[in-house]
Amino acid sequence: MFRQSIRRPPVYRIALIQLGLTAILTVLFLFKGPQAAISALAGGLTCTIPNAYFMYKTFLYMGARQVQLVMKSFYQGGGGKLILTMLGFGLTYKFLQPVDYLALFLSFALVQGVMIFAAKIADL
Repeated sequence: MFRQSIRRPPVYRIALIQLGLTAILTVLFLFKGPQAAISALAGGLTCTIPNAYFMYKTFLYMGARQVQLVMKSFYQGGGGKLILTMLGFGLTYKFLQPVDYLALFLSFALVQGVMIFAAKIADL
């Protein structure tokens, strides 16, 4: 491997913020009931875990000399994120009954919304 001269952005902060938001949403949905809280947790984790995997794979390699590895890792991360997201929803539908769909999808969407601020968060 080549010596790395480009500093990796601290993208782990994005995953930490997503986990924190998932925890907050889980607690808030607890007021609606335990099933809503579990559904909110499932929705938040269904978003956070695939995003963390994608960020890990995306920033595994850096630099012009490693461009083929960068692109391969980027595509693997995107594919893995899609598979992990489908797996998360599939497991939720199979094992979590009854599902509070409002809590599940609202948590997923709000946690995914953190990505709008990803550049600012990683720059902190």
